[in-house]
Amino acid sequence: MSRRWIVISLIVLSSVALLARLAADVHFKAWKSPSAMEHPSIARALINGKGVTFGDWNYYGPTSVQSPPFPFLLAGMFKAFHAVDANGNLIQSHAQHAYMAMLLLNAIAGAGLVWLVYLLTRTIGGTPLAGLIAGLLVAIWPTQIYSARFVQAVAMITCGLAGMIILYYQSVRTGRMASWVGYSFLACVVALTEPVFLPALLLSGGLMFVSRNLEFTTKLRNLAILAFAIVAVLGPWATRNYIVHGGKLIPVKGSFGVNLWKGNNDYATGSDRLALTEAEKKRVSKTASSGETDDIQDTAHMREMLDPSQISELANHPEAMRDAIFTRYATDWIRTHPARYLKLCGIRLVKTLTYDWDNPRAYLSPTYKIVRLFLLLITIPALVFALMHRWSLLLPALLAITALASYTLTVTAARFAFPFEPIQLALAGGLIAMMLPDPDRKKVGDPPKRAFEPVLTPRVGPAMSR
Repeated sequence: MSRRWIVISLIVLSSVALLARLAADVHFKAWKSPSAMEHPSIARALINGKGVTFGDWNYYGPTSVQSPPFPFLLAGMFKAFHAVDANGNLIQSHAQHAYMAMLLLNAIAGAGLVWLVYLLTRTIGGTPLAGLIAGLLVAIWPTQIYSARFVQAVAMITCGLAGMIILYYQSVRTGRMASWVGYSFLACVVALTEPVFLPALLLSGGLMFVSRNLEFTTKLRNLAILAFAIVAVLGPWATRNYIVHGGKLIPVKGSFGVNLWKGNNDYATGSDRLALTEAEKKRVSKTASSGETDDIQDTAHMREMLDPSQISELANHPEAMRDAIFTRYATDWIRTHPARYLKLCGIRLVKTLTYDWDNPRAYLSPTYKIVRLFLLLITIPALVFALMHRWSLLLPALLAITALASYTLTVTAARFAFPFEPIQLALAGGLIAMMLPDPDRKKVGDPPKRAFEPVLTPRVGPAMSR
């Protein structure tokens, strides 16, 4: 398969991905209901010179409910479109323009993801045909298109995760310092945006250290680079959190306690949703058929089930103190309900791998449920095929297992699974390519070629690096 044909194919597929995401934005009028969580409030505070602050529970002060990358980006858009007036209020018409710009960035990220998934597939073991199939899948995959219609960091995290894997394997196979520098800083930015990847970031240094391709001195150099990147990227934010939260160590987000409580209480369903009752199903179906917005279709969240004494205890306290109170609520409940906690862990695992059946959007969309179940089903034989052909899966497995463990033990949500779908689609691309005539495979059963061939010499040091 010629390089020119591959490039043309990727240009076409990335164009399809871009147009599909923009079409979804227009269809849903996504700029009117961006589901941006706490990001707009923090962005307004940044523009008003108040720093990363947020008001909740009748207390306004420094916050770590969201990490800085996305609120800073949204603040830049608000500033560019003059979406905040002199009194710090949001001008809705201008804010919608800013949201449209953010959605355009998500669509561009989706187009770039096609190229990244092609390189990801080639890097972990697939042929060019497998990479193109994976690129096609990610361009048109409904949940990937759907996830790009929210003003959230999911699309950018997804691209970052794919880029991490590519740079990591390029570095350990070639010994190039530039690739490891790129991996280290990109991985730190991804972990700063989504802290669930922080354990995998730390463990990846150990994974690199057991590589047989690298000299001992190269391994030490890489560890030093990774440590420097962690200090440079995560250090300032962690230091700020330590200062503003009264000496409490918070590496990225300060919401562990509240998330633990959301997933473990008397009303818990595994996610931040109450069980979807028959009455709620009828209500959301009625509002959906009348064309009402996603926000109106939404259902109750766990916070609404706090009793008056709990509300009184939580109110008027700084964020770190509230999180400690939520941690106490959750740990006390787990201690007295161990069997229910184990059952909820199983529910969270299933919901992460499939879909959240208590989320009204999932209930209203049969396509969403079918796509998520089909992806899980095709991943199983695709993973078997990849293991048989000795694909490089240690880092993807490390990322997936650590994140899945976090979701299983605390709380899950529909958006948590989206960054891992391109890895699953890369595996699916390999499986589908195996069943098709492939010019890059001499016969069925031959190991696929990699984008970055393993180094032939047993060790690679700085002087031998390519």
